[in-house]
Amino acid sequence: MKSKNTNFAWLCCILLIFSQPLFAQDDDDSTKSIKPLRIGVKIGVPNIITANAEYVTPLLGNRVALAVDWMSLSKTVDETSINYNNFEIGTNIYFNKKGKGLYGGLSYFSFDGEGTFTETEFDNGSVEDGTGKIEFNTINLKLGAKLGRTFYFRIEVGYGFGDIPEFIVVTNNDGSQTTSEDIPEIPGIETSGIPNFNFGIGFSFL
Repeated sequence: MKSKNTNFAWLCCILLIFSQPLFAQDDDDSTKSIKPLRIGVKIGVPNIITANAEYVTPLLGNRVALAVDWMSLSKTVDETSINYNNFEIGTNIYFNKKGKGLYGGLSYFSFDGEGTFTETEFDNGSVEDGTGKIEFNTINLKLGAKLGRTFYFRIEVGYGFGDIPEFIVVTNNDGSQTTSEDIPEIPGIETSGIPNFNFGIGFSFL
């Protein structure tokens, strides 16, 4: 998984480096009309609710956009308290030169969660509270559509490919005992990957 993360990071760096000369060009009327900076929120799975930012670059005639999603949330699932964060970065390739309408997306998704388990039976037979961590990464392929200009609506469907853990190792409070627990049913998460579906709203600027 680390090699995938490294390759993706290099890909993002190369894209940013080669796009710098294009960012330096004077804006023409067509560039201004697309309002390239978009700030909004998404609701769906597996993100639940996520802050979203997108910037449409001049690459390929205003078709290539950089996108970032971020979420931090505390939730109780099956009597287990979970604090989890996700971060997603990638690119959206629009099918037309207006930076809206249909697009395909490629992104890297990182999930990091910590759960508090109550009255858990550990390997030595004791029943105590404990904590466990859930971490995984996926590469996501999406198909989406952005409708509107200043105020917009978007919808995305896709799938995230990665190794999703089937269980979580829980450690008691003093760190002396461990046990394995099934991962709570977090919406959208499966052992083979993560189906993606979300819709969002936001505003465009510049």
